[in-house]
Amino acid sequence: MNADNVSAELIELERRRCQALIRRDAAALDALWPHDLMHIHSTGTIMGKDQLMRYVLETLQFLELERSDLKVQVYGDAALMTGRQHARMRRVDKPEPVNAESWVTQFWVRRPGGWVQSHFHSVRAAEG
Repeated sequence: MNADNVSAELIELERRRCQALIRRDAAALDALWPHDLMHIHSTGTIMGKDQLMRYVLETLQFLELERSDLKVQVYGDAALMTGRQHARMRRVDKPEPVNAESWVTQFWVRRPGGWVQSHFHSVRAAEG
């Protein structure tokens, strides 16, 4: 499989990840996130898979989640994805939604069952 095909596959998986977060689809997220996932929020909070699953299924509700300017660099069975992310979300204990604009770096790894997102790091986008 060439780099362009891998890039297209990973962009599609990222689209599915966004939809799974909006739908709170535990099975889809479980398939995309490996046991050794490291997720670093734009606030600096670091979560592993189990903690992140609880957070997105019980505490945080995504209303919108969109990616843009995605770039993928493929290195054999690993790939680096970078791009912008727009999220509109709310905590279940707070009714007022918030918007978050960020830049995201993701590290994807091809394992026997397919591609998984092993690392996610978000930083708030500069205003303006």
